Amino acid sequence: MTNLICVSLAGLLHVIQFLAFYSRSANTPAPKLPSLFVGLAAMDIIWDNCFVPRKLQKRSAVIRWIYELIVSHLLLGLVQVFWKPVDNICVILMRLIILGTGIVSETNYENYESYWVGFLTVPLSLLILAIAGQATDHFSVLRAYKMQNVGALKYPTKRLPHRSDSERAQGSGTPTASAIKGNL
Repeated sequence: MTNLICVSLAGLLHVIQFLAFYSRSANTPAPKLPSLFVGLAAMDIIWDNCFVPRKLQKRSAVIRWIYELIVSHLLLGLVQVFWKPVDNICVILMRLIILGTGIVSETNYENYESYWVGFLTVPLSLLILAIAGQATDHFSVLRAYKMQNVGALKYPTKRLPHRSDSERAQGSGTPTASAIKGNL
């Protein structure tokens, strides 16, 4: 596995770079959130794999971390290079669907274009994130964490006592309060 600190630093550098350059280009109607979700999915996959060659594994930890940081940042950039055309295709597809079918007018579409495009790209990016989480098996870690911290929301695991035939013959059909209290 790649060091989590290196992947997190590469992700932070990538987000800063992404927001600095991407926010300047105002002509892109696509929302930024799906790109961040895809970057998070890429970070999950990078964290799950080891990219350090065997020759570097014998070197000091600082050299390995620098190598992992550089490789993680380059891979995140590569993922965004592949995501950008998908994002642009979604923009064109939504424009064709919404304006081509005449659902809304062109002025309404232009006013709310980022919402229309986000309607398609956000679920797609969440699907990519879910597939990455499932492929790396990090959802099981989240489930284990959730089950430990739910506490009061857990269902009771103890069952009511099973009545024997002699109790059924004696009683009214319900277990006594002392029998229930003793088993809880």
